[in-house]
Amino acid sequence: MNAHDQASYAGYRALMLVLFGRSGQPPAWRSQAACAGQDTEEFFDPKRIEAVKDVCAGCPVLAECRADQLGWEASGQGSRRYYASGMVAGLSGPERKRLHYPRTADRTNVA
Repeated sequence: MNAHDQASYAGYRALMLVLFGRSGQPPAWRSQAACAGQDTEEFFDPKRIEAVKDVCAGCPVLAECRADQLGWEASGQGSRRYYASGMVAGLSGPERKRLHYPRTADRTNVA
């Protein structure tokens, strides 16, 4: 392994730890997801929102996926929640943002 390979591996390992926690491995349920093996770019294409929501609607691990994503967004920097993007677990970025930052009665009645 040369120095470039070591740096690439270190970067990859750091990313996996950020995404998946101490194990650095994706949860086992991900292999059962309806989206497993699909092109991830589809989940960030605004023109494909309804098609992606249909995929998520029939997913056998939707609850696990939603809990995992919302937990990951909540556990990190506020920018993960505030700038949520893409379709995950049947929710768009703005939908997930509203779950993290619900409107209060005081904010909705502002003149």
